[in-house]
Amino acid sequence: MKTCFLTLVLFLLCTVGAMAAPLPGADSNLPVDVTADTMVYNADKNTVVFQGRVEAVRGQFKMWSETLTLYLKSNGNGDKEKNAAPAMEGSDLDRIVAEKNVRFQNGTQTGSAQKATYYSAKSLLVLEGNPVLHDGDNSIRGNVIRYYVNENRSVVEGSPKQRVHAVFSSNDKKGK
Repeated sequence: MKTCFLTLVLFLLCTVGAMAAPLPGADSNLPVDVTADTMVYNADKNTVVFQGRVEAVRGQFKMWSETLTLYLKSNGNGDKEKNAAPAMEGSDLDRIVAEKNVRFQNGTQTGSAQKATYYSAKSLLVLEGNPVLHDGDNSIRGNVIRYYVNENRSVVEGSPKQRVHAVFSSNDKKGK
């Protein structure tokens, strides 16, 4: 029982550490607060899965989805001791995938998609499944939206069924 509890404490500390960097638009020194109906850690698959009414909050950045999966990089030593939580030792975050009714908010910016994948090494957020981003009266939608966090740039791809559509507002209230 003591080993199981120690493994769980180690896992929770590593999970918070793994999620500390990736949430775009948030201060990297702030903690990440995740709430869900269930959480499952699988050392063999190097995954942590939060399911059911998931909410992740870090500073002003908030994200909601039905499922949030953290994919961890393997520590590469091949050691699979039953009581040692091998995937958490020396591992790093590979990517985070939020699925089903994904919504997020950061200040005046909001967005939604059916799937959002954050690639940690590239600082790249990929939105798929009717993605749309709003900032005040401005909006953009397309087939796939790629946001390069460190470069503060995005690429919006269209498809034959869903072309890129953008609305830009001047926000000039004079003369009205």
